[in-house]
Amino acid sequence: MAARPRSRRQEQVQFATEQRAAGKTWPEAAAAVRHRYRVNARVAPRLARGLSQRQVAELWNQRWPDDPKTFKNISTWELWPASTGHAPSLDTLDRLAQLYECSVADLLADLPNHGHPAPPPPPAPASPAPAVGADLLDSLAAAPLLLTPQLASTLVHQLHDVRFEELAQALIMWVQQANPGLNRRELLLKITTALTVAAAAPLLDIADADERDRVAAVLDDPSRLDLATITHAERVLQHYRRQGDVLGPQIALQTALAQRQVVADLVASAPEDLRPRVLTVYAELSQMVGWQLYNLGDYRAAQYYYDDARTAAHDAENTELVTYVLCTMSQLATWQNKPRVGIDHAIAAQAWAAQTDSPAALGYAADVAARAFAAAQQHDKAQRALEHEHAAVRDMAAGTPLASWWYFYDESFYWGTSAECALVLDTPEKALAAARTSLPMIDPTNVHNYAHTLALQSQAHLQQGDIAEASTIVGDIARISGVNRSPRITQRIADLRTALTPWQRSRAVRTLDDLLAHYRLTGSSSTNKS
Repeated sequence: MAARPRSRRQEQVQFATEQRAAGKTWPEAAAAVRHRYRVNARVAPRLARGLSQRQVAELWNQRWPDDPKTFKNISTWELWPASTGHAPSLDTLDRLAQLYECSVADLLADLPNHGHPAPPPPPAPASPAPAVGADLLDSLAAAPLLLTPQLASTLVHQLHDVRFEELAQALIMWVQQANPGLNRRELLLKITTALTVAAAAPLLDIADADERDRVAAVLDDPSRLDLATITHAERVLQHYRRQGDVLGPQIALQTALAQRQVVADLVASAPEDLRPRVLTVYAELSQMVGWQLYNLGDYRAAQYYYDDARTAAHDAENTELVTYVLCTMSQLATWQNKPRVGIDHAIAAQAWAAQTDSPAALGYAADVAARAFAAAQQHDKAQRALEHEHAAVRDMAAGTPLASWWYFYDESFYWGTSAECALVLDTPEKALAAARTSLPMIDPTNVHNYAHTLALQSQAHLQQGDIAEASTIVGDIARISGVNRSPRITQRIADLRTALTPWQRSRAVRTLDDLLAHYRLTGSSSTNKS
């Protein structure tokens, strides 16, 4: 008798193995996985083989090193045909079929048949097991609005078997496919409440008993701070950042504030040799709080926490982190229509970045400088900053190790900023080309970056007079904002809808208005632009 699987992924692999043992081919095993776990035809063959998206990318790169891919590429192909996905080309489908030992048709088996009606599918198993993350989401539809301790405990337990990226992807796909007749506002409130607990679970629950006891002892008596506790705090920072990207600032802010206070107590008692690392963690958390407040529209409070983060980073003598905080301060000023202040912070960031050996620091300092110069209508300086950024991004591609706070920064970000600057400088053709280049490179579970890049694409179509396409893309932003209801994303939607006012009697805009009403996104526009 086979051992009971310890995780959903292991269960899927065991199921596929049983199918293979019964004489099924790989495509047949993948089809069984697709029906049993309710996943699409691009996901099923990967699950059948027990591969992660990162592992598939590695296999691709081994076979076709001249056309390298990352897990982000695999993710966007698997999300398609949802609006957050990216349609794979025929060449891409052919290569995936080679990796999975199936036909291209097998990877498209779940798409509609527009010819003669297909025969009815075979009956599903009596008790189908849900896909990764889907059982968590499906159970919430019937759950009470208030998150009970029992449900919270279940979520924490389930998360041991689910990577946060997979949970985020399941959430996005589930929200897009949900029955539009449901009370979406109440349903999404339950989901985000539950996922707050789920996303925080790996931060609160430490598998190793000795490490758990050690951290608990330090929290009880900060004078017992040791290197292992600091390492744990550093490790979980990435989860906090991802929480905000996927679920929005309303949820992530409370977690970051609470952890900042905990680390502040540790700073006061830190021995001299550990103090710089504790101060670095504290500075990151202060910056994170400022970032969430910025996305909530509380700019004065955001500035306070950014100033606190910069001071702590200087006290830690962490020049690269000082650069990052100054960059976020520049972005905040430029967003508030204070481009000269943004330039001031960007120049300071570039000066500090020059003292590091980090291409990410050099690139991002140039990035915020380009945005500030563009907003100040200093075209030549904006272009030179973009050229410096592009050179730094190419250096990053060589595989230089990055500090954890640069997790979001890559070539897609450079192209997004190029689009933003082109829009400010009234060159919509250039903006549209840059936005189209950026979008397929973005991890679609980073709802924040994905939505803002879609907004750039919509704005470029609007400047070109393509009202139908601009309206369609605003609708796509509205759909994914059901996952991340960031006020800054909501503001971008409102601003774009205001810009469409001259065409509000057109069919495209009327359809958009119906969609915005459905998602309760019909509020007034802000006058703040970036």
